[in-house]
Amino acid sequence: MTPIIPLHNDSSAYDVALWKAIRKNADRTMDYFLAAYFIVSLVLAYFYDTWFIALSVSSICLLAYYSTKILLPGSDLYQYVLSVILGLFVALFIYQMHGLFEMHFFAFIGGAILIIYRNWKLQLPILIVVGIHHALFSYLQNTGVKGVYFTQLDYFDLQTLIIHLLLTTVIYFVSGLWAHKLKDASNWQIKQAIAMKELQQEAALSLERKRNQEMLEELNEELLTSNAQLDLSRIEAEKANRAKSVFLATMSHEIRTPMNGIIGMSSLLTETSLTDQQRMYTDTITNCGDNLLNVINNILDFSKIEAGGMELEAVDFNIRQCIEEVLDIFSTRIADIGIEIAYLLNEDVPASIKGDKIRVQQVLTNLVGNAVKFTQKGEVIVKVSRGKLNGDDVEIKFEVCDTGIGIPPEKRERLFKAFSQVDSSTTRKYGGTGLGLVISEKLVNLMSGQITVTSEVGKGSTFAFSVVAPIGEAVAQPWFEKDILAYAGKRVLIIDDNLTNRNILMYQMNAWRLVPATAASGPEAINILAKNADFDLIITDYQMPDMDGVELTRLIKASHSEIPVILLSSVGEERRAENLNLFDHILTKPIKHQTLLKYILSCFKAPKRRESTLRPVSKIPENFASLYPLRILVAEDNKINQKVISHMLAKLGYDASIAGDGVVAVASVMADDFNLILMDIQMPNMDGLEATTIIRASDIKQPVIIALTANALSGDRDECIEKGMDDYLSKPLRTEDLLEKLSYWSNRLLEKGDVA
Repeated sequence: MTPIIPLHNDSSAYDVALWKAIRKNADRTMDYFLAAYFIVSLVLAYFYDTWFIALSVSSICLLAYYSTKILLPGSDLYQYVLSVILGLFVALFIYQMHGLFEMHFFAFIGGAILIIYRNWKLQLPILIVVGIHHALFSYLQNTGVKGVYFTQLDYFDLQTLIIHLLLTTVIYFVSGLWAHKLKDASNWQIKQAIAMKELQQEAALSLERKRNQEMLEELNEELLTSNAQLDLSRIEAEKANRAKSVFLATMSHEIRTPMNGIIGMSSLLTETSLTDQQRMYTDTITNCGDNLLNVINNILDFSKIEAGGMELEAVDFNIRQCIEEVLDIFSTRIADIGIEIAYLLNEDVPASIKGDKIRVQQVLTNLVGNAVKFTQKGEVIVKVSRGKLNGDDVEIKFEVCDTGIGIPPEKRERLFKAFSQVDSSTTRKYGGTGLGLVISEKLVNLMSGQITVTSEVGKGSTFAFSVVAPIGEAVAQPWFEKDILAYAGKRVLIIDDNLTNRNILMYQMNAWRLVPATAASGPEAINILAKNADFDLIITDYQMPDMDGVELTRLIKASHSEIPVILLSSVGEERRAENLNLFDHILTKPIKHQTLLKYILSCFKAPKRRESTLRPVSKIPENFASLYPLRILVAEDNKINQKVISHMLAKLGYDASIAGDGVVAVASVMADDFNLILMDIQMPNMDGLEATTIIRASDIKQPVIIALTANALSGDRDECIEKGMDDYLSKPLRTEDLLEKLSYWSNRLLEKGDVA
């Protein structure tokens, strides 16, 4: 295929090349003429002994010309200097020959020489010099000044001078016109050359088009054949995809239904009185159920992403709360391992963004889970910073840093491959499907971000990812965020053996305008207090070498009982009865921003320990039903699930009614006044969606309907909302999720006056 060269720059390229050649040839010719002029001046000096003036004027002229040419290589100024010099040579020759008339012809020779530059403006300097010379020297000679030679005529009146000047002007005008026409001819030559090249290329292009047309016709025939085959393949693929979706939905429902019984019943069992051995068995059942559920979720998510069925939500969510909820998941595990976990949120990070909170938390949970899994000592830190703005969107960067085993460089390429681990020994020791990072990478890509990893064997790893989303709507600042400013300047002593924890707490104290001091151990804190005990608050870690937080606080209270102490712990031993009176508050790690702030404000306002803050809190509050009154109907066909949900609700204080299918549920709603229905989707006789449609079409006081489904595929929530349901709960049912939904909808109904 012949390459086609664009011609839009050819005109200027030809122009530059041509004028460079003209200039080079003209300069070379002018070098010869100037040498000849110099020799002529020496020859003429012989007649009237004008050697001095001949050498001096000629040398100065040549020096001026070549100096300008050398000093200004990219300028045309030397050509105008040349025009002046040729005029001066005319004056020199006339003077040397005592006004010999024939010397005036050198003026015409100079104008003719300058034509080779094809610039009519070069005729102007020589015309001016010759005109001044003729007018001045003719006048001086006529007035009788000695040593001035212009003409050998006995008379040279004004009329003769004017005619002489007019003829000179005509000569230079003709020379300038000639130069201008030569330039026009050169430009025409350029245009002709370009036009010729365009014609050549157009001919080549026509041939190329003809060949391409022939190839296109052949390709079209092949494409028609391929399209027919692709249509058949597409139809088969759609059938397979539909079968896959049905299979996933069925498997999700069939697996999650018994899982709901396992996890729900074990959760209820933990709320009863158990021996240590029974509690260990119960915890094992719960953990195994959670792990199995996580594997199922990963496989389903991977299938949805691969099939292109993953859809992201775009709702406002609080970034700090999002991170704290993820870190809460690992609080028990890090206490067992004995490592530190914390997060650092830069001040310039917006409070909220508009995106998919669940998917951001899913990525964070995968990365933090891996960090905790592979870290036996040290710390796991989540850092959040703000990236560049792109219109209304902002880039939020998350980093999960650990001090774990690290990843060898040659094995990092396997991190983001499905069902792959760094090596088989890792799978045997730590477990896992190898899907977590693959799903995380794909989710991050869906959120317009990137995920990267840096690692050093034996020192740890950093997994970083970013998401791009609009900044969320401004939320009113909580009252305690404003109240803390009233205590600016209060001194706080931070005691923690972990440097990262100390730095994070110092950063937070400074953000609240408090004045922090730090100590890395109990003895160091005692020394600081011995020198200056002017502190308004002490925040100490529990688990420290040499002297733990309980022992340290006993020593501090012995001599400084008035200073309030907040204990940071992830262990549990500090909550024994004999230790409770030592502390004003006990905060379980990972530290929550707002909880810490509330405790600090409590210490500053009334530095007395509140008993309620020190008691372990059950997952199921005893007076929940009285705080959030509701009449509840459970529509569920599975007997195990009926028991799980009814026991959960009974623990909360609710006496719920049970409907075994959609028909019974509709009949129950028509016969009685229910505030809220927990509606299973898949039931015999009439499913939950159909039952909801009938209830919404009925002329009754409409209840809140929350979907209960074991399906976990994309679009389930949207379908439920479209059918008239108000909310959505996924099986297996978790106590925390149920509490959240019941409290939310009870408050909504109380505001409307729909609950007695």
